[in-house]
Amino acid sequence: MRSTRFLFYFFFLYLVSCTLTEPKMATLKQDVSIMVIVPDSTYLQPNTACIMAHEINMNSTCRFEPSGVMNDSTWLFDLSLETGFYDFTYEQQVTIDGHALSLRAYQKNCVIQAATTLPAMTASVTMEHNEFVIAEIFFAGTITTEGKQYTGDKYFVLMNNSDSLLYADGLVLMESKFLTVRRDIVTPDRIDSAMAVDALYRVPGDGQQYPVEPGGVILIADNAMDHRSLNSNSFDLSGADMEWYDVSSRASVTDVDNADVPNMDKIYCYTQTIWVPHNQGHKAFAIGRIPQGMSDEQYLRDYYYPYDYQLITQAGSFDMSSTAYLFPNEWIVDAVNTSPATTFQWLVTSSRLDAGYTYVAETGSDKTRYGKSVRRKSFREENGRLKVQDTNNSSEDFLTAQIADPYFFVSQ
Repeated sequence: MRSTRFLFYFFFLYLVSCTLTEPKMATLKQDVSIMVIVPDSTYLQPNTACIMAHEINMNSTCRFEPSGVMNDSTWLFDLSLETGFYDFTYEQQVTIDGHALSLRAYQKNCVIQAATTLPAMTASVTMEHNEFVIAEIFFAGTITTEGKQYTGDKYFVLMNNSDSLLYADGLVLMESKFLTVRRDIVTPDRIDSAMAVDALYRVPGDGQQYPVEPGGVILIADNAMDHRSLNSNSFDLSGADMEWYDVSSRASVTDVDNADVPNMDKIYCYTQTIWVPHNQGHKAFAIGRIPQGMSDEQYLRDYYYPYDYQLITQAGSFDMSSTAYLFPNEWIVDAVNTSPATTFQWLVTSSRLDAGYTYVAETGSDKTRYGKSVRRKSFREENGRLKVQDTNNSSEDFLTAQIADPYFFVSQ
């Protein structure tokens, strides 16, 4: 028995000595190549571009500069990364023709286990206005327990996506005139210079009345009330920062006004009753600012837009005419095209403002759209600050058919 214990004691010492003296294994790294496509050769300027590789599980980020140029519009990046689960962000600050521009591209949820070449990333010029972005849109409405449509609970969430304090005063929320599900041949065609709109509501204020901190949001509601008292499938929007309110010309269709929540200034709306954002998402929405000193009357006079268009249907083509208002592209700070996934026809904004579209349902008649919103993808910077993705491509920037939550970004 004694000898057995003696042998066990020496065996234990041997194991400990092996554990203490065994050399630590080197961390295994993998060679990863990524190509990034930019608009043209003028963007291939040295010391302007980088890729940030963020390992999600370890919450660590590495910065890489281009290794070289593949052709007249493509960077090559050679990365050395530990195995892991990565998000990649391409960033570039460049001056073209005297204009300071920012480009971005994203590639998310990449598993790196071996040497690989990842799919190419296409960089887009972002609208660097140091401004707000549309973070979430809830246009579908909810449905009651009796299966009826309920529409008073629609909302927009705007985020200060910059690194500075911003004021929401004067920010204009607008809806497009044209439908993304019907391609109209319009004359004169102004899409490269302006967005045709037919609903415009502005945040009031004296210029510094509604401050929003970096990463902060403002909630703009149709009716700022606790809708759960009327529909248990809805939300409490009584805490909204703003609501749009319409004085209806029809006694049978009236709006609800919460005296405790500021009303937006109504510049113009096509309807004589109540503005209800299209619940199937057949439109584009945007935010922007009218130049300081321009009155609403001057805007409506100078930017009135009569146009002719060719309506194409299964029954044939028909010459039509209509009117809208133009909102110049340089006044717009963010735009989002929406459409059912299978019925999209065209972008009703310039592709410089938005190069894609987002949706809450496959078809317009899809009843699963109720209670769903479109919401921007979000990420955290190295300092922990939450930001949302903004490459001016809603197909890439937005999560589709999300469970609507007007306070999602407040709770993050």
